Amino acid sequence: MDVHKLGHFLAVAEELSFTKAAARLHVVQSGLSASVKSLERELGTPLFDRTTQRVALTEAGRVLVPEARRILAAVRDAHQAVDEVRGGLRGTLELGILHGLTPAHVPESLAAFRADYPQVDIHLIAPGYGGTSDHAVSLLEGRLDLAYVMTTGSSPGLVLHTLTTEALVLACAADHPLAVRSDIDLGDVLDAEFIDFPVGWGIRSAVDRSFAAAGLHQRRTTLEMNEINTILDLVRHRLGIAFVPESFRAQAPDLRFLRVREYEPSYHIAIAADRARPLSPVARTFLAAVSRR
Repeated sequence: MDVHKLGHFLAVAEELSFTKAAARLHVVQSGLSASVKSLERELGTPLFDRTTQRVALTEAGRVLVPEARRILAAVRDAHQAVDEVRGGLRGTLELGILHGLTPAHVPESLAAFRADYPQVDIHLIAPGYGGTSDHAVSLLEGRLDLAYVMTTGSSPGLVLHTLTTEALVLACAADHPLAVRSDIDLGDVLDAEFIDFPVGWGIRSAVDRSFAAAGLHQRRTTLEMNEINTILDLVRHRLGIAFVPESFRAQAPDLRFLRVREYEPSYHIAIAADRARPLSPVARTFLAAVSRR
């Protein structure tokens, strides 16, 4: 099976548009269409339902998508392994990051890795609204090699390499009634208006787990946001209170930060990989370098 045809198929499957896939691959649309039709003849079944208005995967096409990703990843890894033997590590690293919540040492680690392996191209991919859960799906589907994730425990199908653990503190405006305090019990804020990360983010999971451990289940979430600096700004404008990583105290000296006396929420920052898929030479080298640092 021609891996180029598989690559063409996968681009159309991800874009659900021959026009967009052709632009992404920098090929002419007629050539792309011919390549996909050739693959369909080879497999003996249509992979797409095509109309003038839409392109949709057939059942056979849906089954082929994860297999195509695995095959193309294996071909890429084989090239990387040969290149490593031939004259130094080269290839690509598809790395998931976490917006402003990616650990501060990551840029330093990337710079050091880039200096040691200048022939490696690094693609940084931020998650969508689902945060860590988005990265988990991308890892299992083969679209990421590694990803920084926030977690409170194990993740099905993934192996986690924990880098650090961080406590969460409660942020409130300087004139909020809670601002005169230095710590709280979770029951003290059960009726407060919370600004939360969306479900699927490690910070949200950590907070929800702490409230559940304290036997409290009816916390009021009035706003959801997946960007930490925006959350701090919403707190600053008295739109609610929010649990944020303790390391962000220094970035918002005008706010007040309270510790939780019991059932303090915390989360882990880890690098995640697909448990069932061997790491590519580039990913394996990067993980070893980050772990050492």
